Amino acid sequence: MLSVGVELLTTNPLQITVIGVAIAIVFLASIVGILGWMLRVPKETERTRTATKAVRSVNKLSRILVPLIRKNDVTDRIVALAAQMARPRNGSVELLAVIEVPFMLPLDAHVEEDEKQVLELLDRAGSVASHYAIRVTKRVLKARAAGAAIVHEAEDRAVDLILIANSPVRVRGNLQQVDPAVEYVLKNAPCEVLVLSQGLTNVMSDARREREEVMMAGRA
Repeated sequence: MLSVGVELLTTNPLQITVIGVAIAIVFLASIVGILGWMLRVPKETERTRTATKAVRSVNKLSRILVPLIRKNDVTDRIVALAAQMARPRNGSVELLAVIEVPFMLPLDAHVEEDEKQVLELLDRAGSVASHYAIRVTKRVLKARAAGAAIVHEAEDRAVDLILIANSPVRVRGNLQQVDPAVEYVLKNAPCEVLVLSQGLTNVMSDARREREEVMMAGRA
């Protein structure tokens, strides 16, 4: 009987070499290093803590009060700034106009001219704020002094920030850089206050324009 033996040869398709092991180790180490760098929590420092605190503090300013003292470009800009701050925070803006009633009149006296100017001021400010998708409320208060009324409103409404425009006023022919109402708010406000003021060049230009208007009115 003839028997035939068949020898089966098996080969290992995966050949492990020293170079291959070295390359694999280097590749694995690089992957681990990249993942570690991506997931690494940066070490907190005094500078990063200060920056984080400042950002969180500003992000909480969502209820903004904007007192409307005078009808001018500075007031328009402060209204636009308030709207821009409130929009990303889903906040609200309150436009406040104060009618200062003289002491010789009762507080609820009907001051037609002042009321007309206040309504025009509110309409103008509302037109500026309408360009932004935010909640806007309008209020008119009668008071003896605008500064005290603004502070009381801020306390009553628990606002986070007062944005107010400073328009220099005249005292015996000289320019006073801080409006008395703004100065009172800065000293007595229950919250943070941000004041937008004209530069000196703009102030002098406005003063010159006022003198020209007075002269033209006198000639007429």
